[in-house]
Amino acid sequence: MPSTLTVKTRDAARSRAAILDAAEQVFADRGFDAASLQDIAAAADVSRATPSYFFGSKEGLYVAVLERVFSDRQLAAKEAFEPVEAWARGESPLTLREAIERAADGYMVFLLRRPAFVRLLQHEDLAGGRHLAVTPRERNAMAQGFDALRKVAKRRGLRPFRVDDALLLFISMTFSPLTQQSTFMAVLGHDLNDLRTRRRHVELVADQLLHLIAGCED
Repeated sequence: MPSTLTVKTRDAARSRAAILDAAEQVFADRGFDAASLQDIAAAADVSRATPSYFFGSKEGLYVAVLERVFSDRQLAAKEAFEPVEAWARGESPLTLREAIERAADGYMVFLLRRPAFVRLLQHEDLAGGRHLAVTPRERNAMAQGFDALRKVAKRRGLRPFRVDDALLLFISMTFSPLTQQSTFMAVLGHDLNDLRTRRRHVELVADQLLHLIAGCED
């Protein structure tokens, strides 16, 4: 039979997770300034004081939400870019195009499954990114993947390129379109939830990145 301490620990962990889940959605929907701890407590089905008990303040909770979504994004990006790093190590049967396409598709699938991440960053951009500065984050896994390519560029027949340029191009063509799903992308008739549409888009991402880092489209 579980001890009282074990039960309390489990209940605390469940409450904390429920608060983070609710807070992620509320902050994504309303932004930091318009959200309240009372709204988050109600969404998490906990008492009004519980979010403050675990996180101290609305800002503390918000930073915890950002830290969690960035941690999940980092894990997704690492997985998505593993084919690119394997190609750089000479350990992959894939072509560089195939590796880049898998990276682009993997990252976009994460973004489509976690729309709150996209909306949170949109709110942060509008607010001047003031909370991102105090949010602990690992080095971007995408940058690490492009850095791996840069280090073997001469040996693997690639042209010299800046990692920041590759990262800017990648984010512009994967993250940015998902911030405009209801506007520009809708006007184009491009629904990236549609597998065919996303496939064509991924091929376009690979075209542009290969032009940058290899001077070609293959």
